[in-house]
Amino acid sequence: MTAPQTSPARGRATGRGLASLAAALLAFAASQHHNLHMVIIALGAGSAGSTLMQGYPMVRRAMLLVSIGVVALNLRSLRRRPPSPGMRWWILGVSALTLALVIWSTARFGL
Repeated sequence: MTAPQTSPARGRATGRGLASLAAALLAFAASQHHNLHMVIIALGAGSAGSTLMQGYPMVRRAMLLVSIGVVALNLRSLRRRPPSPGMRWWILGVSALTLALVIWSTARFGL
């Protein structure tokens, strides 16, 4: 009996699939770094970042404005090119999380 042979094309396809998945995960992490930072501050583990935000309010205001701008662009993209239902819920969820963190930050530190 001989061992089953796999085609080289299948191995390349699997490698491309893993590379695509890794690229998507990296892009997601990069796009959500602000939300991750805000969650860390909200959980109390980022007192140094909290001090920075209090010491330089213009930086915090700029970050909040960029966050609101990204939410606006995400919601606009939902109207222009309707994505799949799963992606729609993902965009809505991330937008809701971002807005919640902006509201929390404004309530905690003021404008």
